[in-house]
Order: sequence, then C-alpha cells, then structure tokens
Amino acid sequence: MRNTINQLSKMLGDIRRKGFFHLLTANMLIQLMAFASQLFVAGILSPEDVGRIKIIQTFLSVFSIFAGMGFNASTLKLCSEKRTLEEQKSLFSSAFIFTVLSTVGMYTIVLILNKFHLFSSDALIQWLIPLGLFPIISNSLFIVYTSYFQATKRIKLISNLTATNKLLSIAGIILFAYLWGIKGYYVAYNLSLLIILIVCIVTFSSDFSKKIFSKDIFAQFSTHKRYAITSMLAYLFSEMSAYTDIILISYFVKDMKEIGYYSFALTITVVLRLFPSTVQQITIPYFSSLSHQKNEFMVVFRRYNKIFYRAVLLTLMGSVVVAPFFLHYIFNGKYDASMQYFPLLAIGWSLRQLALLQNGAIFGLGKIHYNVYTSFIALVFNVAVISTLLHFFGLIGAAYGSIPCGLVFVTLSRYYFYKAQSKMSDSDLR
Repeated sequence: MRNTINQLSKMLGDIRRKGFFHLLTANMLIQLMAFASQLFVAGILSPEDVGRIKIIQTFLSVFSIFAGMGFNASTLKLCSEKRTLEEQKSLFSSAFIFTVLSTVGMYTIVLILNKFHLFSSDALIQWLIPLGLFPIISNSLFIVYTSYFQATKRIKLISNLTATNKLLSIAGIILFAYLWGIKGYYVAYNLSLLIILIVCIVTFSSDFSKKIFSKDIFAQFSTHKRYAITSMLAYLFSEMSAYTDIILISYFVKDMKEIGYYSFALTITVVLRLFPSTVQQITIPYFSSLSHQKNEFMVVFRRYNKIFYRAVLLTLMGSVVVAPFFLHYIFNGKYDASMQYFPLLAIGWSLRQLALLQNGAIFGLGKIHYNVYTSFIALVFNVAVISTLLHFFGLIGAAYGSIPCGLVFVTLSRYYFYKAQSKMSDSDLR
C-alpha cells in the first residue's frame, strides 16, 4: 500500500514539474469561460446562426491545415529535439516566414472560390466567409508561436498566451455578438487573434533568428518538409474524418434550424476534449526527447495512458448525465431538440479522444506517416458510413455514425502505435 502511495506521489510530482497542472488549470478556466460564452452566444443567436458558425468553423479547420502546410508541426518536432538555442530560433524563424507565405496564398484562393459560391448556397455564409476564414492567416501564425514554446517546454508561457487570447476573444464575442449578432461574433474573433499575434511579435522578437532574412533561410525548407508535409496530411485527414458529418451536412441538408440543433450538440462535446488535449500538449515534447530510449518511453506512455482513459470515461459519464438538465434549465427548452444528438456524439467523440495520446506518441517517435494512414483510412470509412446513414436516417443517422467512426479511429491508432513502438531501438533494453 505504501509503495503504491509513493509511486502515485512521485507521478504527481513529475507531472507537476512538467507544468501539467498549470496548463490544465489554465485550459479549464479557458474552456469554462469559452463554454459559458458559447452558451451566451447561443442564447442571443438563432439556431440557424449557430449552424452557420459551425459550418464556417469546419471550413476554417480544414483550410487552416492546407494553409499552415504543417510548419507548426515540424517546428514542434524539430525544436523539441536536442539542438542549440540558435538552431531552434532559426528553425522557428523559417517556419514563421513559410507560414506567412502559405497562409496568405491560401486565403486568396478561398476568397476566389467563395466568389463562385462553392462553400455554401446560404447567402449569409457566403458573406461571412472572408471574415470567418481570415484566421487562416492570424491563427496559423499564432500556432507556430505556441508550437515553438511547447517544443522548448515553456508550458506556463503557452498557458498565459492562450489564456490571454481566449479571454480577449470571449469578452469581445459576448459584447459584439450582443450588439451586431453573428457579424459581431466574427469581428471580435478576428480582433482578438490580431491583438495576441502582434503582442507575440513585439514581445518575443528576440526569438527570431538574426539570419531570418538571409538567403539560406529557404535552405531550411528541406529540413522542415521532412515532418511538415506528412504532418499536414495527417492533420488534414484527421480533421476531415472528425468533421465528416458537418461537411456532408452543409452540402446535403437544407434545414438550417435542424443543422443548428445538431451543431449545438457538437459544440457541447468540447467539454470532452479538455483533459485529453492538455495531456497531449504536455507529452509530445517528452515523447520526442525519449524517442531513442525505449524503456523510458514506454514507462512515460503507460503512466499517462492510465490517467487518460479514466479521465475520458469520467467526463463522458458526467456530461451525458448532467448536460440535458443543465441546458434545459439555461435555455428554457430552446435547445432541447439538440439532446437527441448529444449522447451519441459524446460517445463518438470520447472514442476519438482515446487515440490522442497514441497519436502524440507516434508523432514524438517521428513515425508521422502512421498517423497519416490512421486518419486517411478513418476518413474513407467515415465518408462511407456517415453518408449512408445520413441518406437513410437524416441527422440522427449521422450522430449514430459517430460511434463506429470513433471506434475505428482509436483501433487504427492503437494498431499503428504498437507498430511504431516495435520499431524503436532496443539498445537500452536490459
């Protein structure tokens, strides 16, 4: 018994030193306030506008991956390896410049495509696309910063930056949405990102390499692309598989009010992603640094995996029980129609969360192509299943489809994790 207590105490002390509790506390505060603001906005806006926001957010997620070209991921991987400070700065600086070029190019393409009404037949969505997708530039650049700080294990700095960004966004969204509705929502969102990005550029100018504008900065593209392109594909397929339902619904379902109810249920699942995303943020740099030490790597993985599974199960159970009563009371029945979708989506998304730590470990090992395989196979499966169920059963079919889709995703991830782990060096085995 005493040995178990000592092991638990040691584990808690270890994750405290890594900044886990600081980051978790910050993330909990951020998500709590973000959740409250989403509820507030949902109370102000119509279900139709809630549906429009979710559709635009989905397009933003997908196009941001194309635009960022995976340079945030290559920054995280390369800068978390054992390199000199100047090498880290140089890699970060080149990634920042590449991201500026790629995001501006992608945003221009988005504006052109929107002129031909290729994203939606809804006139308001078409009008909002330039505002709603501008974070392709601003948010992608901010993510390069957070990836760099994550790689260099400045966890408290990430927490403070992210918290500041979210608090600005939340305050602005509540005020502007109240004054100007859905248009104000996007004005506030863009202003908060621009402010925090400018603060980063001014405050952390010393993190830019002095050689940032030298000719050899582009020679680093070959260094970045080793991880960037593969990571981009992995994230792209992952996001598309995660939001296959919303993408298909935006094209094939015309009832915007019902889309709004489905989207609101999907928004509530953010509660299920808080703890898993925090664990993944903390562990990726450590997995990367232990990629040549098989025994220590597996000790760290198993330690966090136990916490991971228990937390996902508890949050799923709690949310399914509490959410219907809480939301009925808050909205006086306005979104009761969303509750037919929520338990199904909650199970599906919880299954997906179980794969996060495995995917983070695969990334840390540098076997990113395995994450590509996982996400691509899952995407093909999701499109087949959800399109079929959506056709025969409507939106409730899409919600049911999230469960087998989540199960396939976590199963594939587990298979490829053990495949990647089996290929680690055995040099330190005793």
